[in-house]
Amino acid sequence: MRELGVRAMTGAVYVALTLGAAWSGPFTTFLLFLPVCVIAMREMHMLYWGEEGGPPIAWSMMLGATIHISLAMGIFDDEWNMGYAVAIAFLLVLVTATWLMLRGDPDPARSLGGVLVLVLLIAMPFGLLPHLFNWGNWMFISFMVLLWTNDTGAYLVGRSIGRTKLLPSVSPKKTIEGLVGGIVLTLAVAWLIARNQAVLSLQEWLTVGGIIAVTSTLGDLLESAFKRAASVKDSGNVLPGHGGILDRFDGFFLAVPSVLLYLHLVR
Repeated sequence: MRELGVRAMTGAVYVALTLGAAWSGPFTTFLLFLPVCVIAMREMHMLYWGEEGGPPIAWSMMLGATIHISLAMGIFDDEWNMGYAVAIAFLLVLVTATWLMLRGDPDPARSLGGVLVLVLLIAMPFGLLPHLFNWGNWMFISFMVLLWTNDTGAYLVGRSIGRTKLLPSVSPKKTIEGLVGGIVLTLAVAWLIARNQAVLSLQEWLTVGGIIAVTSTLGDLLESAFKRAASVKDSGNVLPGHGGILDRFDGFFLAVPSVLLYLHLVR
């Protein structure tokens, strides 16, 4: 019960900061999530390589900050071509891979895979996040609310009535009942949002809710697989009751690009 209370208090602070930044606009949101991205890069670096191997931790953190900034620039400067961000990311990956090989990395292919994980799974979703504001402040807020709804629904339903393991080899606590509970609750909240926000149709809001429910669950399982491979329970300890940044944002990493892709296709 105490763990649930700590988790709820940390979640409330996180929600308040996120909604406050969203109300102020994309720039404040960008500033809020920049250090979050950097910490997440450090955590993933530690999960993938540990204390040894790969590029220096400081380089991984700089990599995340640079890509986050270059991608987010597209929302603040109309003359900024998103191709610039892609080129910057490619050059940074190329420089990192070259440095690893020149250093005599014993497994350069694995290390290159780790760099791509850092860039594609962590840095890019954070950098793309402010682009949700292209559809207004409420699109960003609605996205986050649906993400939290799925996480909360899956957690509460799974703890209360969860019996059937979803993927025990990766995440022993995840249950099919929790998955269904999260999806149902997310779709219900998407329906409520559609009743009050006309930026998308009802069908589109329900589709967004479904995309978030599925991709956030996949992201959660993916992060659990990294933790299991590293033999750790949490990715860090910066968030009481939750663990690390990756433990709080695991569902976020696949959901952001998936929802943005869908919005670009239909709008």
